[in-house]
Amino acid sequence: MPIKSLEGALSTIDAFQGTPEDFKLSIDDTLLDPAGVTMAIITDRILSRDWEPAGVELRQGYRVFSYREME
Repeated sequence: MPIKSLEGALSTIDAFQGTPEDFKLSIDDTLLDPAGVTMAIITDRILSRDWEPAGVELRQGYRVFSYREME
């Protein structure tokens, strides 16, 4: 189920216990603002875990983001 709130995305990131390669973050398209502020906040939280973006899959109505250990 895609996440529809910033708070939900951040708590999902914080709660995950595992490798970044096993983590997939599904974000509803309604959460993506034109200026990119929401994704900047989410990406900042990802970077604070020493992870970096590793790709995105576009699905109908949402996107699935994947990550890897920061190099």
